[in-house]
Amino acid sequence: MRAATAACRDRRGLCRAEFARLAEAVTPFWLHKELIMTTLTGQARLTNSAAYEQVWQAERQACRTDADPDTLTVGVVVVTRNPAFFQTGLSVLNDIRDYVFNRVHIQSEMPLKLLDLAADSLYLAAREKALHFLKGQNKAINVRIIQCASLAEATGKIIYTHALEQRPEFHLGMLFYDQTTPAGVDDSIEQIDRDLDAFYSALQRSGIPAFYTTFSTVAFIRQLRSPFRYLPQQYREIVRSEDPAIFQTELLCLWMDFFEMNYTNRRVKPIGALALHNTLGEQLIQFFERTAAERWLVSYYTGSIISNLIGYLDRHAEARGALILRGPNEHAIACGAMANWQLYRMPFLGVVTSGMMDEFKGTLANLKETAAQGIIVAAENRGNQWYSFQGTLTPTEDMREVLIARRIPFVYIDDVEMIGAGLTEAFRLYHQGQGPVVILATQNVLESTLSLEGAVCDPSPIPVLSADDPLPMSESLAQAIALINRGPERLVWQLGPVSDDEYALIHDIADAAGIALVDSLAHPGSAPKYYQGRRNPHYLGTLAIYGYSPRVYNFLHTNDKLNAMSEQSLFMIKSRVAQITTPFSDGRLERKVHLVQLTHDDRHLSAYADLHLHMNCLAFLRTVKAHLDVDPALRERRRALIAAYLDSPSDVVSQLPSLPMSANYFFCQLNRVIEELIETEGFDFTGVYDVGRCGISAARNVAKTRRGFSGWYGRALMGDALLATGYLAYTSPSHVMAFIGDGAKGIVPDILPAFIDNILTHPQLLNKSITVFYLCNGGLSVINTYQERILFNRTSRQMRLVNVEQPDVEQTVNNFHIQSKTLTHFDEDVIRQALTTSHRLNLFSVVLGHNNEGDGISPGHRQRLAALIRADHDALQERKAWAAQQPESTSTAFDQDPTQEATS
Repeated sequence: MRAATAACRDRRGLCRAEFARLAEAVTPFWLHKELIMTTLTGQARLTNSAAYEQVWQAERQACRTDADPDTLTVGVVVVTRNPAFFQTGLSVLNDIRDYVFNRVHIQSEMPLKLLDLAADSLYLAAREKALHFLKGQNKAINVRIIQCASLAEATGKIIYTHALEQRPEFHLGMLFYDQTTPAGVDDSIEQIDRDLDAFYSALQRSGIPAFYTTFSTVAFIRQLRSPFRYLPQQYREIVRSEDPAIFQTELLCLWMDFFEMNYTNRRVKPIGALALHNTLGEQLIQFFERTAAERWLVSYYTGSIISNLIGYLDRHAEARGALILRGPNEHAIACGAMANWQLYRMPFLGVVTSGMMDEFKGTLANLKETAAQGIIVAAENRGNQWYSFQGTLTPTEDMREVLIARRIPFVYIDDVEMIGAGLTEAFRLYHQGQGPVVILATQNVLESTLSLEGAVCDPSPIPVLSADDPLPMSESLAQAIALINRGPERLVWQLGPVSDDEYALIHDIADAAGIALVDSLAHPGSAPKYYQGRRNPHYLGTLAIYGYSPRVYNFLHTNDKLNAMSEQSLFMIKSRVAQITTPFSDGRLERKVHLVQLTHDDRHLSAYADLHLHMNCLAFLRTVKAHLDVDPALRERRRALIAAYLDSPSDVVSQLPSLPMSANYFFCQLNRVIEELIETEGFDFTGVYDVGRCGISAARNVAKTRRGFSGWYGRALMGDALLATGYLAYTSPSHVMAFIGDGAKGIVPDILPAFIDNILTHPQLLNKSITVFYLCNGGLSVINTYQERILFNRTSRQMRLVNVEQPDVEQTVNNFHIQSKTLTHFDEDVIRQALTTSHRLNLFSVVLGHNNEGDGISPGHRQRLAALIRADHDALQERKAWAAQQPESTSTAFDQDPTQEATS
């Protein structure tokens, strides 16, 4: 018997029977305030700290005769070490006791004492409104107030007490979390979020219901957070006022918000975070789970009528292969999708609200151009609505006609019964591989919870020619192989968006045949200067409308004239021969360049190509490798010719440390550091290049180790690369380095807030360095150069950009270091450390001056290159002879010897 009694005792040493007798003996608190402050029921806890327990019971005459006493007990948890905090809260609840409380049970580690509340006019007005509202309610509730010093103690106490209840009817209501303990510091938002999530999860696992909404949990902190502030996910955050009147009014408002929005709202059920089904969300998750080879990307910008769909994706998509990232706007969704499709073939799902299809801007056309596979869900109005808010189906416009004009496939679903058929058609269009598919869906469709088992058909992908199938030896293929095996000494391959497997074959073929490789402004790094940590002996440089390298220019020209078509041939691999890919005019392409084009799309076959290879790239490369038969002497002459053209700067400015720095100087110094890191530490990075002079300079002058992403692709939209950086930071397997001009920076939103949001969700993906160079020269430099070098005009206001210097900032978020710093000089130590330190975002604002020198931007620079070629003709011939005499070896044998370089 003695053991049984001990087992049923609670933590204060009272068994249930004793507790019940004591509770009945307590004087009703409503009528005797002075007794409330002095009468205590309870005993000391087993620990050294004191414990207090009190039960207050309203007398019958104090309750409304028409009020229905609720058998539910609502828990109010107060986590604090501050007696004044707790006692002020008790006093406020006591002040609105009429019409609301039937029974109050208090468990506290602090003395129970009511304070004299401040007679403030605002508080009195709030109290009057609260009582007026409470008079209209037809129930009185039971409340259990639990005060603890920590969340862990509160968790244990609630679970323990709940386990002892014979008929548990306890639902957790409000949680007041005090972070203002003297001599303490506020926890970070993410730490409080994690602690609260663990608290509510523990209650849920123990079967304890809770009103778990934004009105149920409040944390009080000392001061506003700085420099980064964001919305907590599990609670509301308030700075505790030092003014007692303000503090008591805030507590009253918080309680009434909870009571009105949760307890009296029967749509809110005390069962924790309610996970509603969403038909469209589940079907899209299942589709990408079936079709995506590995990860698939989800990104959204929320709106009211798509918030349920987004909430479902947030809860369920990641566990089924999705990576959910956010950007600062809808435009960023398209940029992130394009970059990740081009570099990693990652399909995507984008979700936007009504009227936002236009916010994708020209990047939507780029997604179509690059054939990025993905689905965009956009909210739309019903066709019979009259000028609906944000709708684009009105008597004067129709978004569907816009999509038709842009040749972007879409489906419009405005009936829940048609979801199955609409998704079947959307999936069929997706498998055609012609770019993103748009689903325009009305609110009833977006919020549907109906089951669609068996109602959606996923057609099989359209069969394509497999790279494993042997290519028939067509006449054009035979001619291409003959050019490789027996063709001219100058054989150049410009690489488009080749995959890793394709480049591995290209590298082997170039090594065996002596082929020179170049990349382009649209696909920088497709032919890297360093491959697998070693200098790539086949790499010449960049060939493009802007930014063509001196080595490439010298290789293709003699005395400022293109070499004869019989002496050289240019292969353009996976290319449309777009204007951006070469500096050559239409006339030169037609009459002066022997061009071989490889593309799988017959719509891309160019009229300038002398030889068309309409076939799969990987299959072509495998066929070429199988038929390689290059004469060793020809191969050595080709190799010697490549090695003879050196990778030296073409202008003096690149060596001159002026102030402000020139772009030439900054990138020359940066390249020196990066090449040293590659060669000594195996440094590897993904480059991101925005539209502008400095993006050109970086693509041309900074060594690359792998394919990067370029904003110059397609429409060449300023800002695309910057917005894509926020996504590539989480998907790139290497460090990330972005080169963004001040023009591009100013044309799109700041990426830092969205970047921090993703840090809070995916910190495990950031074991790398992300560096963004904001290159600030105060003008739109490419236009400036056009005006000054081509039209011989002075610069004008239209090219001017205003840069406002910001103070340097360093901050840590979720164990990730962020630094923002202005660089006026090239600080090698700072840059080296930034590039090689993981878990770090570096935002460098680099102060530069404008000039028209170098980087292959203007014809004037081309003429200076020609003069340099003529002046150093003898040195070049000596270099060719030296290279031809070197013994044959592996691909690392052609590393540059700085002591033997000559200007070319």
